[in-house]
Amino acid sequence: MKKIVAEFDLCTGCEICALICSAERLGGFNPDRSCLNLNLFQDGVYNFPRTCQQCQLAVCSQVCPTAAMQVKEKQGIVGVDEEKCIGCGNCEEACPVDMVKVDPQNDKALKCELCDGEVPCVVGCPNDALGVYEQ
Repeated sequence: MKKIVAEFDLCTGCEICALICSAERLGGFNPDRSCLNLNLFQDGVYNFPRTCQQCQLAVCSQVCPTAAMQVKEKQGIVGVDEEKCIGCGNCEEACPVDMVKVDPQNDKALKCELCDGEVPCVVGCPNDALGVYEQ
């Protein structure tokens, strides 16, 4: 499985990654609707980007009543089939790292799917604080 990893000591808290993510996934610059979160600690002394861990035994997929959330072994990710998703929020509640959310704009589950391998948030990070790791 692939996942985005963060080097918190390189992160400046600029939120460019979150802006890129929201623009790429949703067509607008809104960090609150990004598929990654940026935790700012101690008044900016250190920052920690959080992303989906692409769990091999993904709890989010196990609790989905419609099988909309599935581990896609070939792509190395956990993905959402929006046509099957009913927006029940079970996946959001079950995610151990709080990286699945139901998008209030369309009532569908939203999580990082590594942008089909393009990962523009990683490419756009000005400090190389993000990278892709394959387990």
